Amino acid sequence: MQQLQIGDTYQGGIVFYIDGAGSHGLIASPKDLSGEADWDEAIECCSQHVSEDFTDWRLPTEEELNLLYLQKDVVGGFVRFSYWSATEYAGHFAFFQNFHTGERDNDFKDNTCYVRAIRSF
Repeated sequence: MQQLQIGDTYQGGIVFYIDGAGSHGLIASPKDLSGEADWDEAIECCSQHVSEDFTDWRLPTEEELNLLYLQKDVVGGFVRFSYWSATEYAGHFAFFQNFHTGERDNDFKDNTCYVRAIRSF
């Protein structure tokens, strides 16, 4: 396997996290998958995403979304608004992160946020 770095284009997206061993990590879609979407639409949109024949895209967990936020300038293309995570809270809520302020909170799943898919390698 090639030696990857944060910001490299790889397997249909942009590398934004690499584990300590350097052999596994996370890749983000290079652009948002939709405008604002409710949480169910966000989950569906990510599961249907295909890039360079890779079909295992998903909505990031709350922690993965924070890792993506920390590399937002490297990955690029984010709006100054909130993005959904796949992490649920108390049934009718899910966590989001604001990519302008860094705020992390939860909101009703029927409200809308932006969507960025990720996948593992």
